[in-house]
Amino acid sequence: MLSENEWNTINNILLELYTINDINSLAKKIMKIIRMLIPYKKGWLLLFDDDEKIIEDKSYFTGFEENSQKAYIEKYYKEDCIKYLYDFASETNVYRDTNILESEIRKNTTFYRNFLEPEDIVYGCGIMAMRNGNIIAFFNLFRNEKSGDFTDKELYILNILKKHFENMVHNVTQISRANVSVEKNIELFAEKYDLTSREKEILHLINKGESNQEIADTLFISLSTVKKHIYNLYSKTDVSSRGQLVSLFLE
Repeated sequence: MLSENEWNTINNILLELYTINDINSLAKKIMKIIRMLIPYKKGWLLLFDDDEKIIEDKSYFTGFEENSQKAYIEKYYKEDCIKYLYDFASETNVYRDTNILESEIRKNTTFYRNFLEPEDIVYGCGIMAMRNGNIIAFFNLFRNEKSGDFTDKELYILNILKKHFENMVHNVTQISRANVSVEKNIELFAEKYDLTSREKEILHLINKGESNQEIADTLFISLSTVKKHIYNLYSKTDVSSRGQLVSLFLE
């Protein structure tokens, strides 16, 4: 069904996407490069929390005005026909809007009349990513009447990508949560031991495993200055080595 060139494009897409460890960067890149395989007018990547509610600041829209984005999240998501899939899906799957409901029924829904039609995106398809039975993300592409519905071949491409998409979203969100946890712990640790802003930065880099020289290069300071800050860290926390400092921090 796919040409050798299309397979090579998919392979290159995956290789590039797997190097990204930030959800906003991942969403932006996915929306940009998927156009090489599947033309679309508008789209979004919605991220969900553990309660399956949209995380607005982690979601990405392309082609939509800001008021339309807010309208969907705050109102129309509850009326989206995609929710008919919830009771049947237990793992990541690909869908086409026109396969969820019969055409006449779909056109008479509030969601179609008040959101899809005014936005001129009457055709849609996408990936509903799930992990351990919970929805973690929606990836949606939309086209207008003139461009026509999404084809079986385009759905086939999404099926090739779907498990990769699930893994990528899961991985970057886990990294994000870990980073948030580390930042929170550093703030608590800094408050307890009265660390300066620079000492907090150096503690963070020590925890990441960076050497003194790497810390100097990262912060654009001299090696002797790094050593002075580390000495201060040792003094304030009553430790005598990096290992002891990291162990104390992790406690």
